[in-house]
Parts: sequence; structure tokens; C-alpha cells
Amino acid sequence: MTGAPDEVAPTPTATPTPTPSPSATPTPTPTPSASPTATPTPEPTATPAPTATPAPSPTPTATPAPSPTPSPTPTPPADPDNLVVNPDLAIGETLPDCFLSAGWGDHTTTQAITAGVPAGSPEDARSYTYTMADRSSGDMKLIQAETPGCAPSVEPGVTYSVGVDYRSTSPVNGFTVFAHRPTGWSYWTELGDLPTTDGWERADAELPEIPADVDRVSFGVSIAADGELSTTGYSLTALPDVAPTPTPTPTPSPPGEEALIGEWEVIDAEMPVRAIHTTLLHDGRILMVAGSGNDGNAFAAGEFTATVWDPADDSFTDIPVPYDMFCTGHVTLPDGKVLLSGGTEAFPEEDQGPNTFKGSEKSYYFDPEDDAFHPTSDMAGAHWYPTLTKLGNGDLWAAGGLDEKAEGTVLTEIFDTSEMSWLPSWQVPQTWSFWGTYPHMYLLEDGMLFYAGGHTFGNGLPGTGASLYDWTTAQIWDVPGLREKDMRDQAGSVILPPAQDQKVMIVGGGNTDTNLPGINLVDIIDLSEPAPAYEPGPSLPGPGKAYVNVLNLFDRTVLAANGARYNRAGDVYSAALYTPEAEAWTSIDPDPIGRNYHSSAILLPDGRVAIMGSNPADNSFEPRISVYSPPYLFRGERPVIEDAPSAVGYGDSFTLEVTGDVVSASLTSPMSATHQTDTNARLVDVPLVGSGAERTAQIPANPNLLPPGPYMLTVLDSDGVPSIAEWVWVS
Repeated sequence: MTGAPDEVAPTPTATPTPTPSPSATPTPTPTPSASPTATPTPEPTATPAPTATPAPSPTPTATPAPSPTPSPTPTPPADPDNLVVNPDLAIGETLPDCFLSAGWGDHTTTQAITAGVPAGSPEDARSYTYTMADRSSGDMKLIQAETPGCAPSVEPGVTYSVGVDYRSTSPVNGFTVFAHRPTGWSYWTELGDLPTTDGWERADAELPEIPADVDRVSFGVSIAADGELSTTGYSLTALPDVAPTPTPTPTPSPPGEEALIGEWEVIDAEMPVRAIHTTLLHDGRILMVAGSGNDGNAFAAGEFTATVWDPADDSFTDIPVPYDMFCTGHVTLPDGKVLLSGGTEAFPEEDQGPNTFKGSEKSYYFDPEDDAFHPTSDMAGAHWYPTLTKLGNGDLWAAGGLDEKAEGTVLTEIFDTSEMSWLPSWQVPQTWSFWGTYPHMYLLEDGMLFYAGGHTFGNGLPGTGASLYDWTTAQIWDVPGLREKDMRDQAGSVILPPAQDQKVMIVGGGNTDTNLPGINLVDIIDLSEPAPAYEPGPSLPGPGKAYVNVLNLFDRTVLAANGARYNRAGDVYSAALYTPEAEAWTSIDPDPIGRNYHSSAILLPDGRVAIMGSNPADNSFEPRISVYSPPYLFRGERPVIEDAPSAVGYGDSFTLEVTGDVVSASLTSPMSATHQTDTNARLVDVPLVGSGAERTAQIPANPNLLPPGPYMLTVLDSDGVPSIAEWVWVS
């Protein structure tokens, strides 16, 4: 959960576009603005005794340098429409008058007034230069002093253009805006990231419409990586009334291109609940759980919601919810029921920080046979944002999240599916380590667990940021190679198909604490190697982003869609398909709806993908459902499974009757996703023997590769076209 549930975010803004300076202002490209609040991250700590619980660390607070005393009568800008005082930094000794230097973090930075300015600047113009080195966190920026007469006054309901000349050798430069309200000054929005330059460039962008309670603003360019940044030529001018920029709509594909890139549609029906937790049931319907849905008013009123969506007719069936399942962990059980454990015991109180949610120890299962929740035993401890991972014996491993004190829990738990109960903590091997919130934990074919480095909120874990973990002995080993481990907050990750290859891919990510722009780095690890290590993979096409939905498709490709540049803001309209054999991405048309926090994607039995949810910084929720039809649905007639058993055992051989030129078969687990992730999702190859209409298929003998439960059986033809899935129970 990021930020207070009812905090208000700015409206969409324009991305600043650098142009050679001096020049005419370019037309900005519309993207939503960044979130005004970063989320504190629980400090991951290894603890030798079970009594120790690490508390969440606070968000770093920007500490401005002492503000210079402005001139008694500041010199107005030469341009009467420019509201910035001393825009060319011509006046002032140590600092330009009416400006202050602000920053935070761990770095070595020098700063000074400098003489270099763009060609065509006024004769008395100067610049201000930061030189940053040894940065591990934080930023520095020159902004207008936050005093009346210096910080530009603005009018509610008006839109303004901001601009600045800049020159930077740093790879990370942000265009940041602060706002003054009756309660004081606070961060408002990020207008985008600015690239490294060879010389002076001009960056111009539009502010969101000024909110009713804002009377002044202050802005500047921040440097957040080693290098040198110089700025001058600050401007803020009111714009005439213009029609709002529409949401980007992808250009329709030319006829026939669907077979290459697929097709998107937005269905007519809208969700009646905030679908934060989504699970494909073995009857083809989707369970959507909101609980309070990240709504403090709903929590206070005890209004907890869930529904079941039937994609066959787009109907919704409301389900009574016994407690606040917001931020629960969930997984499909071997018998097809859905276990939901942990969640929200209490929202933050008024005098507490935004990330002081208290975890719940409650646990229930949902039964698709009667569409109702039923209690199990409580967990041994409370968890808010836990991960539940299937084990080869059918039981479940669980850890991570915040406890009943809103502190990072170090408790590891095991759910005994034969007894439908949680074991007492003394029966579970304990690491007494904090795994973070929603840690990306995968079961490997040798029974070990792999922490991929993906998580929710803030920095990665200490060390390399990824690890192998023997849950039976509570031993942990660091795994090397993960790049930017502290930028994997709400990355996407997946076991690449087929699962027998034991390769895990992690895609993109960000950091809700620092709110730096998301990354597009992709790392892949081969866990069948004797000394596995992450290796760089091909970068995700398009801008870097967090909140990436990543999932396997029936043709053994991987879809990566949706995401945002910043904390709950700055939606990125891009999508791509990854082919593991070719080790390459293919860009496709994006989801027409921007989606970030609290979105999820589910692979349907017919081979389409349903994508739902998005909970931006204003705490609204996207009710529309997008459906993606992959390219294989446009390549002609599909093969058909004419006959297959409904239940199989490990190592079993069985006869499979098919039509079409079938070349392979697969078992794919039904997804149970939240926060863009399902660490139990996998596609397992089912070897085939024979030709023609009758084949012999063999189920893998290793339950760690294929944990017990329902699976979608599909066959694939020589054109890469899969059949509609048939449900098969593996036990």
C-alpha cells in the first residue's frame, strides 16, 4: 500500500521534452504525473531470536540547504509573462537571489554559481552547477525559495507552462515541482526524467491544472546520479484555456497484423469491486477480492467486498467477505479451493505514517462449489502483504509482510493442506529473517525456494538482493548478478516456459521510496546451473517502468504489459512479447488503459489474457477490464483436445486424442495474482510420443516441478497455435 488511502494526486501532466536551446517550445507528450508520496519500506533484518521484529524505515526527508535572504525588492523577470523572479540567476552571491538549494541522501556534491550559459542568454545571465559523486541515494536541486515574493504565485484552475535550460552529464535528472497549501509546502509532482546532454538543452512542460488549495509553486531539475548538472533560464507562464489532452489511444493495426502482435479490447462490463486480488477458478470464472479495497472509509464502515466474474457472459456474482482481505496472500489449493491468509487488521491512525497498516492473522478458503468463504485456523502470526508459495507435497510456505504492530514480520509459516490448518511456529524451520512485502518466491525442481529479488515497496534485501533458500533447514545463500537490486520494487517476474528449464526472468521495477524513474532492465537466471547467477537479458522495449504484468502464454512466449514510471503515476503505454528460444522481445500494441498499482493479469483457458485494476495516487480505481488476444488466436484453425483424462498422477502415461498437427503439450497452472505477480504460475512441458490423432503423453514424476492441483492442459501445433485448455487434476 502506498501513501494514505485518501490522499489526492495531481491530474495528468506533460512529459518535459528537451530541445536545443534557445528554441521554440515543443509540443509535450502527455503522461500522468508522479505520485506525491513515497512509501516507507520495512527494514529487512536478519534476527537471531524470534522476539526481534524489524520496523519499517522512514522515507528519507528532503533537507534543503539554508535559504538565502531574498533581496528586499526582488528584480522582476525581463519577460513580463514569466512569473519566476531572477530567472537567469543574475543576482546573488553564494546562491542566486530568490532560489534555494535543496536535497537529501548519501552522496558527495559540490555546488556553485557558474558562468556558462546557453547562447542567446541575457548578458548578465549565470548558471548554477552541481557536481555529484559517490551517490548511493538522494538528489540535489535548485528551486525557487519558498517565501512570498520569490516562489511564483499561481491561480487555482489555471494551467501553467514551466521551462528551464539545463546541461547534464548525469544519467538521472528529474523535473520536480513543489506546491504550497494552507498546511505548508510539500512535494507535488514529477514532470518526467531528462536525458544526459552534450550541451545546453531546453526542457518545457505543462503543469497539471492548479488545485483549489494551491497558491504558490516551486520547481527545478534534480540530479540523482553521479555527474554534473547546470541550470538557468527558469520560466513559468500561464497558458490560455485549452481542451484537455485525451488518453493515448493506440493506432489500429493494419489488416493481418493481429497474427504478429495480437489485439486488445475493453469489455463493456465494469467490475463492481476493486479487484486487488484475482484468481482463476477451475470452472473458468475469476474470483476478485477487494476487502476494503484500499479505502479507509470502507474499512471504518466494515464494508468488505468480493465478486466472481464469468468471462463467458460477463456476469458478476457478489460474495460476502468475513474480514478485510485487503493485502492478503492467496493461492489455489490442491483441491481447487482458494486459500486467502493475512490481510488488514487496521488502517493507519491519524497521527501515524502512511505505511503503518497492521497485519491480520485470519485465514479463509473460498470454495467455488458454493461461492462462499470458510474459515481455517488462524496463521501463527499476523501478515500484511505475505507471499504464499506451493510446495511439492501440497503444503504451502508463507512469509513476509507487516505484523499486528505494523512491523516487518520475521515469522515463517507452513499450511498443512491435509488438515486445512496452519502449523504452530515451533513446528516450522525459522530463519528469523524479514523477507520484505510480497517477496517473489519460487519453488524449484529440487524442492528449494528461490527469492528472485522482486518485491513491493522500497529497496531490495541486503546482500545481492536474490537468494536460494532451503526452507527445510532455514538456510539462505546469496545469488549474484541481479542488477539494480534496489530498483526491483514491483518488478515483474516469471518462471520462463517450460518450467523444466528452471530459468527465472525479472523485468523492470522501480522504488516507491526514492520515486526514481522505473527501469527496463531484464535479468535472467538459470537455476539448473551448479552455481547459478543472474545474467543480463534483452532490455524491455520502451521506457523503464514498475508495476509490470508478466505472465506465460500457451505458446510458450511471455507477455509483459502495463506499468508506470513513478510511484502510482506516469502510466507507460507499452507492451511486448518475449520468446525464450530466441531470447528476444517483440513490441506489440499496448493496453489502451493505463494501469499501475494494484493491477493484475490472468491467463484464461481460451488463451486470452484478462487485465484489470489500477489504483493511482489519487486513490481512484480503474473499473474496466482489458482483454488481450495473443497473435496465436489469428493464425488459423486451432488444434483440439478431443479426449483426455480429468485426473492424472505423477509419472502417469495416458492417451491424448487430438486434431491438428500437434507438436507439444503443456500443463499451465491457474493464476492467482496480486500486485502484478503470481509466483506459483508455471507452464510445464508434457512429453508426447506418436503422431496423428492419438498420442501418448507422460506427466512429469517430480511434484516440485508440478505441485498438486488443477492445471490447464493444452496442445500446440506446428504454427504455434494452442488449443483451448482442458482441466486436468494432478495429484
